[in-house]
Amino acid sequence: MKPLIATLLFSLFWLACPSSWAITAQEVVARADEKRGPDGTFSFNVRVKDYNNKALVQENVYKVHSKDMKFTLVETLFPERLAGRKLLMAGQLWLYLPTLRRPTRVGTQQRLTGEVANGDIARAKFSVDYSAKFEKPEKIGGKMYYRLMLTAKDKAAAYRSVRLWVEQKEFFPLKAEFFALSGKKLKSGEYTEKETVLGNARMTGLIIKDAISPSKQSHLKYYNYRKENLDDRFFNKEALAD
Repeated sequence: MKPLIATLLFSLFWLACPSSWAITAQEVVARADEKRGPDGTFSFNVRVKDYNNKALVQENVYKVHSKDMKFTLVETLFPERLAGRKLLMAGQLWLYLPTLRRPTRVGTQQRLTGEVANGDIARAKFSVDYSAKFEKPEKIGGKMYYRLMLTAKDKAAAYRSVRLWVEQKEFFPLKAEFFALSGKKLKSGEYTEKETVLGNARMTGLIIKDAISPSKQSHLKYYNYRKENLDDRFFNKEALAD
């Protein structure tokens, strides 16, 4: 009789648990990705302001075109002296400069501006580049958060690993820590400014801080999201000069 009662109590306890208990780490990261940007084919602008000891060092504006998490084209709009520079993610990452005849392969880890790496703009989906595992959850500001360790699936990822905090109830990302192959912490990120984007609430701000000198920061603002109809030919590296 006692084993039967114990089994019944366990079954009732399991049925009463939140459905989120059964969610996988990879699904949590995918849900957090949805809170950072939409799926499908779309474009948006990114304004990056680089600071050192609260003093504005430089400002850059980029136009980003993305298709189905497979292709990304990043165009520099501002400053005008850099206009025409392009980054294309199409299997590999290519840099096009108006002064050069042909695109050049570059790494996602290379610096784009301030504390921002090429991959921070050109490869925005954690669930695509990383395998996720749960760590011990944390309570921050009265809310419970998943804490996850993301490990790069291959060398295309901008970082060897990322530690990510995601709100358990609505899956909004809170913050992240970015690590090199050696395990050294490179920088941290804080997600800010929740807004409605293409019909859904998403995070539209990110502050990236250098791990050694936190006064060195890049403030990213994502805006002007639009649905697009772009075919694969738009993301052809041979057409970057057009």
